[in-house]
Amino acid sequence: MFWFADHDRPYPFTTSGQISCVYYPDFGIEVYFEPAGYIDESSIGTPLNKAAAKSLKKDGMTPNVPYSIKKGADLSEAIEAGLKACGEQRE
Repeated sequence: MFWFADHDRPYPFTTSGQISCVYYPDFGIEVYFEPAGYIDESSIGTPLNKAAAKSLKKDGMTPNVPYSIKKGADLSEAIEAGLKACGEQRE
C-alpha cells in the first residue's frame, strides 16, 4: 500500500513497514505496525489499537521491534486500514 496515494493524513510512522492484523475472539481484531526488516514470526509489532495492546498484556508480551510511531501522530487511518484488511481476509 502506498500511504501518500491512499490516505489524507500524514504517514504516522518513522520508517517504512506494514500494518498487520490478527483476529482473536478474546479481544477482536488486533492491529499492529511492523517495521521493514522486522516482519517475521519472531517479531512482535507495535500495537495500534486497544485490542492489540490488551492481547499483548494478557500474554505477558511486549513489542520487540523498534518503536516507530511519530510523536503526536494520528493513528486512526492506520487502524482503519488494518481493520479493513483483516475484514477482507476473513471474508
